[in-house]
Amino acid sequence: MEGDRHPRVLSSRCRAVLGKGATVSDERQAVRHLLVLEDSEGRRPILLEAATYSIGRDPTNSIVLHSKMVSRQHAILFRVTSPETNSYLFRLIDGDLQGKRSTNGTVVNGQRIVAHDLRTGDMIVFGGDVRARYLALTNMTDTEFQDFCRSTDVLGFLSKSTNPFATLVPLREGNIENFSEAALVRLASYPELTPNPILEVDLEGKVTYLNPAAVMQFRDLQQQKLAHPLLLGLPELARYMKQTQEKVHVREVEYQGRIYEQSIHYIYESELIRSYVMDVTDRKRAEEQLRNQARREAIINRIIQAMRTTMVAAEVLQITADLLLEALGSTLCLITQTPAPNSPTYASRPQFASLPKDLIALNQQAIALFEPTLRKGEQVVLAADCTDLPEPLPRDLKTLNVNALVITPLIYLGQLLGQITLLECEWEPSEATSVLASDRSLWQQTLPKSWTPEDLSLLKTIADQCALAIHQAQLYQQVQELNADLERQVRARTAELEQKMQELERLNAIKDDFLSTVSHELRTPMANMKMAIHMLKQFATDDRQKRYLDILANECNRETELINDLLDLQRLEAGRSQIQQEVIDLDSWLPTVLEPFRNRMQQRQQSLEVLRPATLPPLLSNRHALARILAELINNACKYSPAGAQIVVRFDPIGGDRLQIQVSNPSEIPSEELPRIFEKFYRIPNADPWQQGGTGLGLALTQKLVEQLQGDISADSAAGMTTFTLTLPCAAGDPST
Repeated sequence: MEGDRHPRVLSSRCRAVLGKGATVSDERQAVRHLLVLEDSEGRRPILLEAATYSIGRDPTNSIVLHSKMVSRQHAILFRVTSPETNSYLFRLIDGDLQGKRSTNGTVVNGQRIVAHDLRTGDMIVFGGDVRARYLALTNMTDTEFQDFCRSTDVLGFLSKSTNPFATLVPLREGNIENFSEAALVRLASYPELTPNPILEVDLEGKVTYLNPAAVMQFRDLQQQKLAHPLLLGLPELARYMKQTQEKVHVREVEYQGRIYEQSIHYIYESELIRSYVMDVTDRKRAEEQLRNQARREAIINRIIQAMRTTMVAAEVLQITADLLLEALGSTLCLITQTPAPNSPTYASRPQFASLPKDLIALNQQAIALFEPTLRKGEQVVLAADCTDLPEPLPRDLKTLNVNALVITPLIYLGQLLGQITLLECEWEPSEATSVLASDRSLWQQTLPKSWTPEDLSLLKTIADQCALAIHQAQLYQQVQELNADLERQVRARTAELEQKMQELERLNAIKDDFLSTVSHELRTPMANMKMAIHMLKQFATDDRQKRYLDILANECNRETELINDLLDLQRLEAGRSQIQQEVIDLDSWLPTVLEPFRNRMQQRQQSLEVLRPATLPPLLSNRHALARILAELINNACKYSPAGAQIVVRFDPIGGDRLQIQVSNPSEIPSEELPRIFEKFYRIPNADPWQQGGTGLGLALTQKLVEQLQGDISADSAAGMTTFTLTLPCAAGDPST
């Protein structure tokens, strides 16, 4: 329920308060609406200031009645504005807004009511138990009102013969019990407080309701009645809406220089026409400004588009001249470039067969006269009737029938590149002007025009775009001139680079041959060394000798692995080793590959977790190559993880034809090192907690093997975790995919 939840209750301790918006100067004109209640809590006057009150026993009501005979939601009291005057009264409705009546009823002056417009002095009985009197008091000073509030016998105080208070009477006669439900509650919400006018009329055109906003904005509405623009044609429109079952009709009304949008509703139940009025003048003006702005932006965009499609300044300037005539409706547009004023770009209406030399001379004369002003970036606007122009400019303007002209400089980076001149003329075409005969009637109809500040602003904006176009054309010409020299330099540099590339390729081939030869030559002595160490270990005499032999064996194994990795990587890079692909059943093959790593991790107090679906799709791959890839990734994860770490291997089918394998471990690779981890012989510095060392070939070899298997591999490292992601193709035709 709308309204003040805490109405002002006036007791012996209260002080007089003027109505909302009242001041000391108008205190005698303030009208105070009171409801004097008497229930089990005693007698108390309540100052009615809000638009709506709910009355009942429930403590959530605006006005609480202390009696068990009263309903929880007993009645509604709301303010109603008179359509005839600026005054208002209070209307009392029995029950709530949903139409549910009170249990024991509401009685006003001895008669049970459904709804009633209160008169001052009306005696109200709620539920047969709680009594109240409604009072509308005026011509009361603050002092008198304070005496009234302190009086314990309020009703007796009012009955004195010396009562100085005038009263208000309701603005309608008779009971309103026969009103429809919609008519009774239509004012119980926002209309009294909304700043937008709301009005109602019946089918005969009689005004039945105006809210305060309508009364204030349309004071002559009662006098003009149906002749008022807001009421004009409403009865006929309502009858049409009744026939067509149209619910809402919206129209625009212009009144006293303002534009209003009127939303018209026909209330079928009470046969009333309700209008919601909104002042849309500012919106309409804003829309007009937006349309003008859109037109200006469209012109600017067309010029910009021309600048983008051509680097020839003459083409852009011709398009600009045509668009300016279209936008501003001028007679003639001249665009000159510095230092070539004798060949301006022009557009005119009607079109000249050739531009008269007199106009060119007039334009040159005006530009030369105001050149200092133009170099400052200021526009020059001249009219033929100006009295302070130096001769012979006024005479020439009059001779050529030029009423006005405006010159706008084309400036870019402080440099004057040219000018745009618009002219307004009244000319009678003759042979001297060389105007086409078919255009003579249009030429005679050309009228002078004054330029608005918006026009001059648009002209300035377009001039800036033209200056940019000229500057770009000049730069383009310079670029064109440099292109030949640049192309020659590029060809020379290209030939030089090709020669160096060939030299690098030759050196790489020599390096590869060297590595291959050295690796092959080292394999045989390393094998002999391993065999000799093995034989010595069989006859070791003490622990010290065994320890030294173990060191020799480990170093021998490392060198052998390095040689094998170099040879394998060399074959893969040279393309001499082609991996044969086969279908691998991961469900049976994978456990045999992963099991050996668990024992190694237990020795380092690490754990291995494998995350996989119940069934994995078969892969089209190579068992040896795939086992070597997984071994390298898992060994790296163990090698660079501390004790107690958990290494996670995850298998996820993706897209139905690919399998993604991820190996994650709790270590982080610096962002600056991450792009280099697949380089040959590269090792991350200070990242080996177990001090195992390495050759830096493992990940490079892994990347080449993945490429051979038609897969992809990548690495991500952040927040203390590193993850290698391997994607491989599944075997075609697998049902599980």
